[in-house]
Amino acid sequence: MELDIFVERLQNKLIINDQKLEDIDCKRKELTKSSQEEQEKISALCAEVQARVSAAGEALKGKTVVEFSKMEKELSSTREKVRSDSLVLCSELEKITESVGRGDVDKFDLDECWGRVKEIISRCQLDESTRKMPSFYHSKTLAKVKTSDLGYLSVAEFL
Repeated sequence: MELDIFVERLQNKLIINDQKLEDIDCKRKELTKSSQEEQEKISALCAEVQARVSAAGEALKGKTVVEFSKMEKELSSTREKVRSDSLVLCSELEKITESVGRGDVDKFDLDECWGRVKEIISRCQLDESTRKMPSFYHSKTLAKVKTSDLGYLSVAEFL
């Protein structure tokens, strides 16, 4: 092989290598840009998911407030009913005690008194303490979030 042909081949290879280096540098810049874009997509998805999770959490908190408020109203209503019943019973018991103290037991109208307290005494008092308190149970599917729950990275090439 002659020297000038050998030098020409070396120069041609260097030119090709320079072009390849430029191409590689361009691809590296493109790769960096693409990587940032993909990471931004993932960050955006995570932010959306977090926002939805927060919104769902707030909705559950709202439902909790509503349910506990219902129970509070029921308990307040029941308390007021029991209190008013007790006032009626105390009033009738005082009347009986006064009649006995004066010795007017014969004049006391037991049927009339029974008519006023019959409904209260015979009413079935439901025990509110047996009602189950609302409680929160977390979803087991969200307890262990995996990468595949968000998506996947496609690296396959189709021919």
